[in-house]
Formats: sequence, structure tokens, C-alpha cells
Amino acid sequence: MNNKFLTALLMSILAFSSTYAVADDSDPSVINQSVDANDPCTVFLCMAGKVRGETPSECSGPNKTFFKIVKKKKGKFKPSQTFDARKAFLGNCPSADPKEVSKILSKFGKVR
Repeated sequence: MNNKFLTALLMSILAFSSTYAVADDSDPSVINQSVDANDPCTVFLCMAGKVRGETPSECSGPNKTFFKIVKKKKGKFKPSQTFDARKAFLGNCPSADPKEVSKILSKFGKVR
């Protein structure tokens, strides 16, 4: 009987712990989300927000990724080649709206 009591107690504790963990996961302030700064879709979303004047802290890495795409020749900045490289990078995101990509590139495509 002692064995059954301990098993029941253990099962109750596990059930309560699982329920508690699920409750914690539903609270957005508890969830620790990480952003892949090198993902073209993440960069697209952050840059689309930047065009609209939105600059959440989660986007600092993706924005840096976009602006690190710079083409030079003999140390001299090449705006057109930089534009093309950034366009190609954003083109790797299949869900990126071409109109939004154009807005991003028209505003930031040739900026150093």
C-alpha cells in the first residue's frame, strides 16, 4: 500500500508540474524568443517595419545584417552593386512581398 501511495503522489506532482509549465508557456512575458538575425525573412520583416518608422529592439541584429551587405571595389563603395546584393538577399525569403521589397530597397538599398 505504501508503494501505491508514493506512485499516486508522484503522478500528482508530475501532473501539476506539467500543467504549471503549460501555463507559463502561454504567458508572452515568460517566453524567451530568439531572433535569427541572418534569416532573410526576419531581415525582410524588420526592414519593412523600419520603412514605416518601427524599430523594435528585436530588429537590431536583422537590421545590422541588412546594412552589412556592402559591395566595394578597390575600397570604394559601389551603391548599385550593394543594391543588387541586398535585393538578392531579400529575394531568398519566399514570403516577401515584392512591393515591400521595392519600398525597402528604394529607401535603404544604396545607403551605406
